Amino acid sequence: MVLSCGGITLNMKNNNKWIAIISVILGILFPFIIFVTAVEGAVFDKTFFMQQMQANDVVENTGIYPDDMKLVVDEILSFLKGDRADFDIQARLTQKNPKQELAYVSIFNQKEITHMVDVRDLFQFFLALRDIALAAALILFVVLLEQDPAAIIKSLFYGSAIYLGIFIIIGGCFIFNFDASFTLFHKLFFSNNLWLMDPATDRIIWIVPEPFFFNLISRMVIYTLVPLGVTTAMTGTVLYWKRKKNRLYL
Repeated sequence: MVLSCGGITLNMKNNNKWIAIISVILGILFPFIIFVTAVEGAVFDKTFFMQQMQANDVVENTGIYPDDMKLVVDEILSFLKGDRADFDIQARLTQKNPKQELAYVSIFNQKEITHMVDVRDLFQFFLALRDIALAAALILFVVLLEQDPAAIIKSLFYGSAIYLGIFIIIGGCFIFNFDASFTLFHKLFFSNNLWLMDPATDRIIWIVPEPFFFNLISRMVIYTLVPLGVTTAMTGTVLYWKRKKNRLYL
């Protein structure tokens, strides 16, 4: 196969350097795609979200009318998906006087709304980056499939194995020191301090308290480790038997 790029002709069959570069890039893209997809699957799991609402006594802590809790969750997820334009979500709040008519009111203040815009933008950025990475990975996969299929196995093995170790370390950091890891994450990805919430004034911290985030991140890590672990095991087995077979013919 001959590729022409910017007037430069590359003979892929005779250029192991380009095969190696493409393999490395594929090895980087594949785990990244797995990770972002795992985050997406964990975040948009409505059943999990509702379970956490009950486990963390969200209705009691926020004062949101019980029948409106499902609506609030739907609107939060809709906003994160980009299907809802703003985060000014309205719901009914329970009243001390049972005879008083319930009215829909905004349940989040401007600080919470602004921070959630930052959260959505960050999330949508990584989803878009994942889609670009997926398209690029498919192209590189096809190139290697035609030129050097064995390079695909090596690429997926080393990429998955390295990322597997990295995510095990990251998961361990969150398990053994959640507060420090959670704080570091926000400092790295947010340019302001709006993520610092006050339980007395910010209702969002009661809707998604620390136990919620701990369980959510645990699911993200598991959803990432399982496919990477399976890929590492399968490609590692193929490489092992291939090398063993080559030794038999020496």
